Amino acid sequence: MTFPDVTFRTPRLTAAALSSSSLPHVLSAVSTQLASILTTDVTRHLPPDIQTVCDTESAAKWLLSTVAECQFVTVSLADDDAFVGFFLLYPEIVEHERDGYLLRLGYVVAERYQGQGLASEMIAGLVAWSRSSGVVKALSGGASAENVPSIKVLEKNGFVREENDENHQGNTVFLTITF
Repeated sequence: MTFPDVTFRTPRLTAAALSSSSLPHVLSAVSTQLASILTTDVTRHLPPDIQTVCDTESAAKWLLSTVAECQFVTVSLADDDAFVGFFLLYPEIVEHERDGYLLRLGYVVAERYQGQGLASEMIAGLVAWSRSSGVVKALSGGASAENVPSIKVLEKNGFVREENDENHQGNTVFLTITF
């Protein structure tokens, strides 16, 4: 089973997966956008690999490496296509259920768009898409315990905190929503 490309609209946003066939044509533009939004304040709670992005060249290198592992979904304002942020979606086939996926997610919202409810709208759109897709059985994400706004965004959209186990150590809070 092939995981479908994520595409959805919300009242203020448009989300679309970056396909491997389109990547060569948009790599430069997307890398420039990534370099502009991945500020120190935005990346401080993110994994170390994304914290190395400091310019267009490092953004392109990171993006090429990332799309080999997951689905990269751009999120833009619906009315003017301004780049708001992105999702990283890692589909895993659910054990004992060959007809569905557990979707691990990460997301980023540009600093200039934070505090406007756009992160909540992004997650709500992804939850709605996942629920209606028929192939996503659960969404799971993690946030640094210090990143309270991100945890609140996930909880507001129906995610429930998981117990930390031997695979989830440190100060990361993991949350899941099941369909």
